[in-house]
Amino acid sequence: MTADVSSDRPCASGIGPEVAAALRPDVARVADAVIEAVIADVPPFKEWLEGSRNLREGVEQGLAGFLEQLESGDDGVLPRREVYFDFGRGELRAGRSIDAVLTAYRLAAQATWRAMAATGHAAGLDPQALYGVAERIFAYMDLMSTATADGFAYEGSIRAGERRDRRKRLVELLLRVPPCARAELERDAAAVGWRVPPALAVLAFPDERVTRIAARLPADSVVARVGTMGYAVVPDPAAPGRLAVIAHAMTGVRCALGPTVGPATSATSARLARLALGLPEAADGMVVADQRRVDLLLLQDEELADGFVSGALATLDALPATQRARLEE
Repeated sequence: MTADVSSDRPCASGIGPEVAAALRPDVARVADAVIEAVIADVPPFKEWLEGSRNLREGVEQGLAGFLEQLESGDDGVLPRREVYFDFGRGELRAGRSIDAVLTAYRLAAQATWRAMAATGHAAGLDPQALYGVAERIFAYMDLMSTATADGFAYEGSIRAGERRDRRKRLVELLLRVPPCARAELERDAAAVGWRVPPALAVLAFPDERVTRIAARLPADSVVARVGTMGYAVVPDPAAPGRLAVIAHAMTGVRCALGPTVGPATSATSARLARLALGLPEAADGMVVADQRRVDLLLLQDEELADGFVSGALATLDALPATQRARLEE
């Protein structure tokens, strides 16, 4: 005899609460089939979850939610969606890939259908009702997958924001006047996985290009928006070929590179980079402050002028006194 699946309450695919009632007694066996399929075919799950009580509880909760959905007839609502959303967040925090989770869901849907089809057949459910159950199983797994992926992406966005905030704080420390304590700088650098270099230069550019420029520059650069400007702190800019790499990365971007300095005077490099942005050539590509000292002097930077004069006079200091006196005349 075929079970009566009619209901006074209209449901999607013609499935009523009686179908859920016929399937519910066999939930434990269905859960066993799902766990066996997932652990057998998704190796990460065998490593992470085999023998875990949380795995069985999670599967049984998922099956219970599916049966609730069958009873309600609302196949667009995922019961306890927050559970799957939080699960996705947890997978990212654990350092695992979303791909393995989605593969497990697909296998779970297949195993659920096989087990429930057997249960429904034994209970005498109409084949058309079972076809509807199959559709609902895979639609339900799609909702689970979406909720989990949303949680995974949300956690990723939070982490990206945290990393962005830590990089910004590090750049702010490097631009601080007077400079921060070395221990504070080392601590904040370690928080973003950055080693404080003995020499660096600061690149200044329009702040709307921060994300794009961060992807272009060498991986050991630290890029952030501070105030109305974007800054990139570039380690060892005088290394062979390094300047060409930076210039190529900044093709088509209005920017200026400050002089190479130590970490304690990185604010000076940033200030001179900002000053160099005022040169007309900055509109066509990267201006290197060290190569435009005279032009920057015309922009009336007193500190640079002092350095320029000191550098020129240093040559005189190396001469014999009599020769130096004649030149000074």
